[in-house]
Amino acid sequence: MEKINILGVNITAASKKQILEYLAKEIKKSKSKIKIFTPNPEIIAYASKHVDFKTALNQAQISIPDGVGVAVGAWMMGGGRLERIAGVDLMEDIVKSASEGQISVSNQPVVIGFLGGLGSVAEEAAECLQKKYKNINIGYASAVWDKSKMIHSDIDILFVAYGFPKQEEWINENFDKIPAKIAMGVGGSFDFIAGRVPRAPKIVRVIGFEWLFRLIVQPWRWKRQLQLLDFTRLILKEALVYRFNFVKNR
Repeated sequence: MEKINILGVNITAASKKQILEYLAKEIKKSKSKIKIFTPNPEIIAYASKHVDFKTALNQAQISIPDGVGVAVGAWMMGGGRLERIAGVDLMEDIVKSASEGQISVSNQPVVIGFLGGLGSVAEEAAECLQKKYKNINIGYASAVWDKSKMIHSDIDILFVAYGFPKQEEWINENFDKIPAKIAMGVGGSFDFIAGRVPRAPKIVRVIGFEWLFRLIVQPWRWKRQLQLLDFTRLILKEALVYRFNFVKNR
């Protein structure tokens, strides 16, 4: 899928609908293996300082713009308008599409796995989604990586909630060892789905202040939010260079 580059990180320039259609087509291919990562401003700022992680991040076939700052940054740097796609929303839409048979393997329902999170949140998230989408098949749900169990689980789609950078590194290291055809790093999505952490109201998400709501709910995240300042500084610097070159070459 087409990508644009933001501070050295490749971001997929597609709508959520287009991504779901792509997954529905690719999962049917026998040798298809698709990694989905969810770069937000914090992750991109971290990647700008850690070359190895940036390399790991860019191994994904799909990297969604998870955060209004990524979409705004893309526009400022001449990348056009991106549809902001929250990782938790794409995750649930994948599950929904699987339950409705839109994402299937050889016309058989896909098997979904949940790995990571704290305590029993993987099991709780799986249970919540099972209640909401009756037709999904869950083959694995645990905070603990059990290689033998997962290999024999026939999982088609695996959601990994270790938080960055661990989840991206884990997927890159282990993806070829497990049966899953799609692996997605989902950060704190299990907590949202299980109801452990409330999501910001929709209007707050639309205007781009979900990060502030989350900081209020989880004040211990304040050090991580400092990455937003780094991201803003780097974007403004690159945007000025882009605008200068654009005017110069006219």
